[in-house]
Amino acid sequence: MIATKTTAREARKQQQRAERRKAQIQSIAIVGGIIALVGVVLVLSFSAPNVSVGRAVIGKPISDFALTDINGVTHKISDYKGRPVLINAWATWCPPCRAEMPDLHAFYLKHQAEGFEMLAINSGESQSVVASFIQQMGFTFPALVDQSKAVLNGLGIDGLPTSILVGRDGTVKYIHVGGLTPEMINTQLAALITQ
Repeated sequence: MIATKTTAREARKQQQRAERRKAQIQSIAIVGGIIALVGVVLVLSFSAPNVSVGRAVIGKPISDFALTDINGVTHKISDYKGRPVLINAWATWCPPCRAEMPDLHAFYLKHQAEGFEMLAINSGESQSVVASFIQQMGFTFPALVDQSKAVLNGLGIDGLPTSILVGRDGTVKYIHVGGLTPEMINTQLAALITQ
């Protein structure tokens, strides 16, 4: 009889311990799930653009967007209204991008006094990779980072390099997919930035 009571007590204690362990495991699983969900929401909120960017179309206003440059400064396209802006989509691994950049930089320096601006938007690379390349090359135009490619995809850019010239009135004046030659830069772009 005593052995049966002890065995029954031990069985109840083991069952209670097992139930406590099960409850602890369920609590840990619930807390872990909540933490994972919060993490996903935070990542999406920081990586997703705040504004929907529409496709760039010649003759239409450019969609406003904001991106951060390699120095941590945020640039909004609407901040440049009244000045011609060349948006140049590029990547460090892209040979035609690298080939046109010295000529674009020279054009930028030559026409800066006329209000011309250039925003070199890197497609999909990290800020450190972009900063290293820009500093190594000695370029002084703003180099923006679109690591998620959300802005460039929104603008309809799917090939690199791509250049979009936005006029002083905020409308798209010119779109070119592929590398710009020095002749194109010094004739077509030069004519368009005066408008």
